[in-house]
Amino acid sequence: MIKILIDTMPIYDLLTEEEEEGPYFKLAEKIKNQKITGVISAVTLAELIIHLGKDIYKQKIKELVSSTLVIVDINQGIAIRAGELHMNQKLPLGDALIAATGITENIKHVLTEDGHFDASMNFIKPINLKTALKMGR
Repeated sequence: MIKILIDTMPIYDLLTEEEEEGPYFKLAEKIKNQKITGVISAVTLAELIIHLGKDIYKQKIKELVSSTLVIVDINQGIAIRAGELHMNQKLPLGDALIAATGITENIKHVLTEDGHFDASMNFIKPINLKTALKMGR
C-alpha cells in the first residue's frame, strides 16, 4: 500500500465534495479500502478550521478524526525540519510543517495543488489527484 501525504486543500475538497462520484470521493474510497494510506499533518486540522468556517468545522473535523487517515502530531524533529525548509527553500511555515511531516515519516509524495511544494521536490514530490488515484491501484 502506498503512503501519500495529503495537503490541506485536497482534504478540504474531500470533506466538502457533494458528488458521490467525484474525484475526491474516489480518493476517500481508496483510503477507506486501504489502497492508499492517507497521512496528514496536525497543522492541516488548524488550517481546515479556518477554511471550513464556524458553521460546519466541528462536524467536518469530527468526520476527519474518525476516518482512516493517519494524523501526525508535530514534534521536535518535525519542527526543526520545517524551520530548515522555511529557511533554505523559502516554504511558508504552514507548508514547511506539512512537508516536514511527510519527510520525517519517510513519505515520498504529497498530494497538493500548491506550487509552494515545488521547493521541497528534492525531499518529497508534489503530485496531483489524478496521479494519486493511479498510484492507489
